[in-house]
Amino acid sequence: MNFKGKWFSYRMAGLVSSVLLFVIGFAVLVFDSRLSRTLTRASYNSSFDLCRFARPDLSASGVVIIYIDEDSLKELNKSLLVPMKRSFHAALLERLKRDGAKAVVMDIVFSDAGNENDDIRFTDAIRSNGRVVLGVDYNPEEENAGQQAVGLATLKPLTFPYAPFAEAAAANGLVVLHPDDDFLVRQHFHQLAELQGSPPSLSWAAAQMLHLSTVQHPGGQLEQRWVYYYGPSGAIPHVSYKQAYYPDGVRPGFFHNKIVFIGARPITSNLIEKRDELRSPYSAGDARFPFMPVVEIHATQFLNLLRGDWLKRPSPGVEIGIVALGALLFGFGLLRFRPWAATGMAVAGGAAVLLTAQSLFAFKHIWFAWLIIVAVQIPCALLFSIVFRSLEWIVQRRKLEEERRRADLRIREQAALLDKAQDAIIVHDLDWRAQYWNKSAENLYGWGFEEVKQMNLRTDLFKTDDAKMLEALQNALAKGEWLGELKQTAKGGKRLIVQSRWTLVRDSEGRPKSVFVINTDVTEQKNLETQFLRTQRMESIGTLAGGIAHDLNNVLSPILMGVELMKVKIKDEHSQQLLTTMAASARRGSDMVKQVLTFARGHVGERSVLQISYLIREMQKIVKETFPKAIDFNTEIEDLWPILGDATQIHQIILNLCVNASDAMPDGGSIIVRAKNVTLSQAEAAKFAGAKPINYVLLSTTDTGTGIPPAIIDKIFEPFFTTKEIGKGTGLGLSTVISIIKSHGGFLDLQ
Repeated sequence: MNFKGKWFSYRMAGLVSSVLLFVIGFAVLVFDSRLSRTLTRASYNSSFDLCRFARPDLSASGVVIIYIDEDSLKELNKSLLVPMKRSFHAALLERLKRDGAKAVVMDIVFSDAGNENDDIRFTDAIRSNGRVVLGVDYNPEEENAGQQAVGLATLKPLTFPYAPFAEAAAANGLVVLHPDDDFLVRQHFHQLAELQGSPPSLSWAAAQMLHLSTVQHPGGQLEQRWVYYYGPSGAIPHVSYKQAYYPDGVRPGFFHNKIVFIGARPITSNLIEKRDELRSPYSAGDARFPFMPVVEIHATQFLNLLRGDWLKRPSPGVEIGIVALGALLFGFGLLRFRPWAATGMAVAGGAAVLLTAQSLFAFKHIWFAWLIIVAVQIPCALLFSIVFRSLEWIVQRRKLEEERRRADLRIREQAALLDKAQDAIIVHDLDWRAQYWNKSAENLYGWGFEEVKQMNLRTDLFKTDDAKMLEALQNALAKGEWLGELKQTAKGGKRLIVQSRWTLVRDSEGRPKSVFVINTDVTEQKNLETQFLRTQRMESIGTLAGGIAHDLNNVLSPILMGVELMKVKIKDEHSQQLLTTMAASARRGSDMVKQVLTFARGHVGERSVLQISYLIREMQKIVKETFPKAIDFNTEIEDLWPILGDATQIHQIILNLCVNASDAMPDGGSIIVRAKNVTLSQAEAAKFAGAKPINYVLLSTTDTGTGIPPAIIDKIFEPFFTTKEIGKGTGLGLSTVISIIKSHGGFLDLQ
């Protein structure tokens, strides 16, 4: 897929993912369901646990709670089964007035008359204090019952304080709270909108009494506010009832200019129901965190009004916008990454949302249902990303497999074509390791591809011309190609000459990767060229030698005839010896002329069936009689096949080889002449020019002489080439040997 198509695919997938994420987030946010309530409440609750570092110091907040706890009831009231005597409440109000308390808010409903003296004292204390807020209870069950039972006027939904107390109090406020079904108060409750004439909440009544600016604007009671808890239970300064009651319980002036809330701390017993507490948003690290006394919740709501730091939640439209933004960011964003990276980005995105939410909560007192993004949208976006990437991977894999299949097919077709090529085609890397080796290369060199894969081409296979191989590679790297001849060795040791073309192959980034080599076997061609040049040279030399030999023969014939006539006429003994010597020299010269003429004309001679063993034994006699005594001559002859040849020429071959061996051992040595039957295989015959897979008689001559220097080994068979001193050799010995051998259908191997 090209870039444009891929980008379009991502854009469409991102759009679909974003729409789905928005629909899911919108449904969870807007429609009331267990999941919606759970995530919304969890967003609210967890913000308090996560932002413990941002808790304010309330030691100077101006609010103190006095708890009616179990110890106070036991010590003062002497019983847990009856309410605290009103005389104690009166004494406490008097103490608070003396200390200069700014206001007293009592989370207690004094609905019935009690002891007359106690009620009078309590009424006077309330009136004398001047800033006491008493609690009003609300019973919706009684309201419903009143609607159904006509005539029962005593059943009222609101329960006000006993009339003298209510008249003496500065204000009355509802003590009820509206917790959610998990018993946690999250929203401020300031007024019963459904009940006409309803008093405000306890905290709102206290705020109005103190003329706080946050409760002055019209409609403020109906404004949506969310409770900002300052910490788990006990975060607001507090003392027990008995501490506040006794003069030495707290220091004098402790309550000066404080708003004092008085209420019950929950008491656990078999006889008293545990009613005066609700859940706290704090839920970790301490068993007491999940619960908070109701009076502390009233005090917390009042502190929110006093400090103006209640929590605010964005409007539904803004929260829908936040959900839409999350859908766009994560719907498009996570699709750009592979599963593991997308998982990491999802975690990072969740952390970013969490950090943003907690920053707004801690510093701006704004909260929103951020867990809908973290717990619903991000996992769904990650799931969509994984599904999309998996589908993309499957499609891409199928396309790659199809492309690979086509490429493999093309490669096989090309390999089949390359295998049919006559030239050896090799591909090797820059470390001389074979990557491709066609059938012609196998046929030429004798190694299969599986063998050469484990070998170094330069050091293991083609080491014959190592310097030239390095030069070829350097030229290919520098210029991109190289063309030249290389001398190489096949598996069986056969020497090859190849016309080699090297082409540099680069990878996708333009770096040298491998070398494409085409080797054409020109060994036979080179041998034919050498033989043709040698034949031309031999013909030229033969023509020249023939002319010279003819002239010499014309010169020597009269001399020999004259010497013979002189021997008849001159009878002097000394002259006869001289003439005999002259005749022998003339005849030797004539024999030399005949040898030159034989070489020049390439005379085949008369062929007959003969045994080489007889010729070798005859040569053994000649050597022992004529060669120096320091030379040891031995033979190793098997039962030989007969051959068809010229006995004189075969004799000359053996003689010339033995003479050359003798000349190479001036201080003596050993000559061994061996003869045996051999049958060449096709592979063995391929090693020698002109050889055939037939039966041969192998004749070999071995000596312990000085050997032939490598520099002249290619010239020793050329006519008139000799390393002997002037006058000691003609240079025709080995050239005559090779000429006779070839004329008999044989070949020579020099080692």
